[in-house]
Amino acid sequence: SGIFWNQSPRCTSELNPRSMKTKLVVIASKFANLDGTLEIGGVETYISQLAFALGRRYDLCVYQLARKRFERVFPYFKVVGLPLKDCQAITDYVEREVLGKEDILVFSSEQINASSTWPRSIVVQHGVYWDLPIKHYSTSRLAHQFPGFYKLFDNFRNLQRIKRHHNVVCVDYTYSSWLRTFIGSKLSDMRTWVILNSAAKEFFEVESPPDDDAISILFARRFMRFRGTRIFARAASQLIRSHPQVNVTICGKGPDEESMQKILPPSERVTYCEIEHRDMPEMIQKHHIVVVPSLGSEGTSLSAIEGMAAGRAVVASAVGGVPNVIIDRFNGLLVQPGDSSQLYVALRELVDSPGLRLRLGREAKMVAQAQLGPDIWSARWNAVLDEVEEER
Repeated sequence: SGIFWNQSPRCTSELNPRSMKTKLVVIASKFANLDGTLEIGGVETYISQLAFALGRRYDLCVYQLARKRFERVFPYFKVVGLPLKDCQAITDYVEREVLGKEDILVFSSEQINASSTWPRSIVVQHGVYWDLPIKHYSTSRLAHQFPGFYKLFDNFRNLQRIKRHHNVVCVDYTYSSWLRTFIGSKLSDMRTWVILNSAAKEFFEVESPPDDDAISILFARRFMRFRGTRIFARAASQLIRSHPQVNVTICGKGPDEESMQKILPPSERVTYCEIEHRDMPEMIQKHHIVVVPSLGSEGTSLSAIEGMAAGRAVVASAVGGVPNVIIDRFNGLLVQPGDSSQLYVALRELVDSPGLRLRLGREAKMVAQAQLGPDIWSARWNAVLDEVEEER
């Protein structure tokens, strides 16, 4: 847990006058809580990984919205909450009161509705989300009446947001292709880099799965319907009935848990649980297959990459940036989103074929070691920052 500081918001270098490090300040809508816990989510995990990777090079500080002013210190970074009206106000405050001319400003997501003229600024784009079916995309009546028009309008808004930024780091090639399609020749005014997500080193250290007759399948996601919760529950329910050697673990929490349990009730062979992310390598250790059945809104999925790094056979929907890291039948299996029958067939094939499971897991680990490790991810980020630091 962090340490509460009863001081005005300052980054580590401001607290320690001897520090000569450049500051890297991250703007987030929400990241930490007053009790010292961090929010759970892909963006939050990304920022934590960034702090770990860059903590020796920069004094890293996260500024976020909060109901009351607070300051929390974590390993490699600090979080400051400010009771301001929006992220634009936080950005203005940081530019005015915190940043020195050599320092770097990072927006944790392009969805943060803030702009900056700071020359050394970067925005992180975490993948497309507008590929979701409209019922999961928006609750607006207009969206459901005119889904195509609504998505075009939303894409226009996304385009306007990203145009505010000069340096963009994308987690997959899907978004960079979308950006090139709409901006075209004007893309020369914007620098973009693709840095695929990575798994922590602990996932690469996971040992082989248990060698017994039972086959264990892991679904570890937030229980949100667009994450494929019900699709997986239906496929797993069918698999449980047809294959007595199969066990299923559903790990996480969220509003769709009750619906999942109606389709796939807890039993001796079906376990619902919740763990800290730091315990996920140990959880994967007990399983043979990892499933990522999202309906959309995926970058280069951390869940898929962590399963790959652990050498597990991964079954995932072919959405967003997932096909950037999984080639179907080479280092995993890809299925169409929303198709529980296709997901069942893929899982059944892996259960029935130990050789295929082992081969896909082996190739998945090799790909992860070559492209998706923390050292590679850190080196790519440091190379981007070298270029950004040259800006004046």
